[in-house]
Amino acid sequence: MTGSPPPGPLPDAAAHAFGGLLADARVLIVDDNRINRHLLLALLERGGITLIEQAEDGQDALTRMERFKPDLVLLDLMMPQMDGFEMCRRLRADPRWKSLPVLVQSSLNRAEDRARAFAAGATDYVAKPINAEELLARVGIHLRKRAMLRDLERYHSRRETELELARAMQARMLPGPDRLAELEEATGIAVQAHFAPSSELGGDFWGIERLPDGRVTVYLVDFSGHGVGAALNTFRLDAICRQIGSTDMTPAGFLAAVNRRLCGLLPSGQFATMLTGLIDPVAGVFHYASAGSTAPMMWHPGDEAPRLGDGSGLPLGLLPSASYDSRQLPMPPGARLFLYSDAAIEIPTGDGSAGGGGHEVLDEYGLATLFARRLHLSNDDDLLAGLLGDLAATGPIDDDLTALLLTRRR
Repeated sequence: MTGSPPPGPLPDAAAHAFGGLLADARVLIVDDNRINRHLLLALLERGGITLIEQAEDGQDALTRMERFKPDLVLLDLMMPQMDGFEMCRRLRADPRWKSLPVLVQSSLNRAEDRARAFAAGATDYVAKPINAEELLARVGIHLRKRAMLRDLERYHSRRETELELARAMQARMLPGPDRLAELEEATGIAVQAHFAPSSELGGDFWGIERLPDGRVTVYLVDFSGHGVGAALNTFRLDAICRQIGSTDMTPAGFLAAVNRRLCGLLPSGQFATMLTGLIDPVAGVFHYASAGSTAPMMWHPGDEAPRLGDGSGLPLGLLPSASYDSRQLPMPPGARLFLYSDAAIEIPTGDGSAGGGGHEVLDEYGLATLFARRLHLSNDDDLLAGLLGDLAATGPIDDDLTALLLTRRR
């Protein structure tokens, strides 16, 4: 292609257009005309860019991409071997270079030529003969955008790494399959569990433990909100529960002790609902207390529907002097206890048909109806999976969802 006249003298501002932030920027010049390449090289160097590679055509440029890894390409259009249009198309077909700025500099000035260049993937277009100040200004804009994009990508990568670590920590708080199998072997209490956060991290968590006297303690927590803030609160509460322990305490006393500790830690406006209980296999009773949790559901063999317990009580973290009531539900051999977070009863139903009462959300009675439809299933895994499928079919679940099915084996 014919050469361009030499660029005019650079204004002082343009001569230092790129500053320290872009001193390490890498620019690939692609032009079949050696004079043009040298002119662009001189112009960029006078603007403060020193990491510059040159290529004679599109094919030559593509072979240099992986090694040089440019932050911007200055591309001529009319070249032998492979022209700028084809090079643009190949760059955009490679995921590594989809966002790479490509600044076309060409003597093709017709509107259809510009349209064709942009359709091929060009980012910007400068007409020859080159205006030095304009070219440097455009190069500066695209390099700064590229630098900001890389900073954003690094931030997202770092954030995802930290979130993955937090997810792993949160997963370790929950009882694993081996622990649940040991619990069933020792106590006859089988547990099926489901935990699905609505975002990267959840505000729900639960725990279960066999006490030395053979009873089983279980709890389910649901913090206000979800995401990172709610997940941090689950770590706080898990530590509190472990410090207090529940060996010598009633469920109501345990809730009161947890609440006193939590009130001094939670920021204003944040709270948690919690149900904690003791399964006594000898007496066949589930003793429990609730801090504003959902109502526990207990099904006995032979019943057509589950019995609803009482989930009322002041949520944790609001009033240090709060007290809680002791409650109980019979749990004979073969009984099934269902515990769940409020996401399961806040699913929009539209016509309210699931609850039968014209409500706009599923509510506890609607959930009990779905639960009753699955009670004929003898396999607990199938029962819980079917119930979760029913919930998903009811409507969108916009909050963290935890569901626990505890069965007292015969």
